[in-house]
Amino acid sequence: MKKNAVMMSVILLVIAVLVVSCASSGGAAKTEQSTADVKYSWNFDDPASGTAGWFMIPDEYWDFHGTAEISRDDKTFGKAVLRMDVDYSKDSKSDWSEPKMKMTFAAPIEGVKKISFDFIYNPALTKDGHFKSKAVIYNGKKQLAENNTDAILAFDELPGGYVKENVSISVRGSSPVDSIVLSIAGYKLDYKGPVFFDNMRLE
Repeated sequence: MKKNAVMMSVILLVIAVLVVSCASSGGAAKTEQSTADVKYSWNFDDPASGTAGWFMIPDEYWDFHGTAEISRDDKTFGKAVLRMDVDYSKDSKSDWSEPKMKMTFAAPIEGVKKISFDFIYNPALTKDGHFKSKAVIYNGKKQLAENNTDAILAFDELPGGYVKENVSISVRGSSPVDSIVLSIAGYKLDYKGPVFFDNMRLE
């Protein structure tokens, strides 16, 4: 009887080791896949890189009559992020008030399926309306895709009264991407102040 109990303990120990080993292997595979999905990412750590290639394109704004300027900010959150100081207050009755920023790549990027980023704003700086977003991707002058998101409603709280939401915009098209236009549009929005972008990447 004692011998049987010892054998049973050994069998259970072997099973436990196998389960832990399989779980560990599965987690590693998932991490590698996630890393492989990133086609391009933006890093604002180097002060010399400034906005890492992003620039505003005022000539292409849609129903936006305020101001919008981007810069690198490494003080507000203790880490470097992309900052946009923006004023929608003149367009608070507009269904789609849209300042735009653009990035042009040195070499075309293959296999892009979506752009994602953390969008950060301060709810205390608005009384009405909400944010939306849009991405348009190009190959040369050819527009490959244009996709919008629903309202951006953030609940992840950050210091200073800010909130954060991860935004993911799917894009369709098979050609290489050599430029992208990203918009943060206002829907009946009166927001006036800074918004921020972090963890920006193409996947």
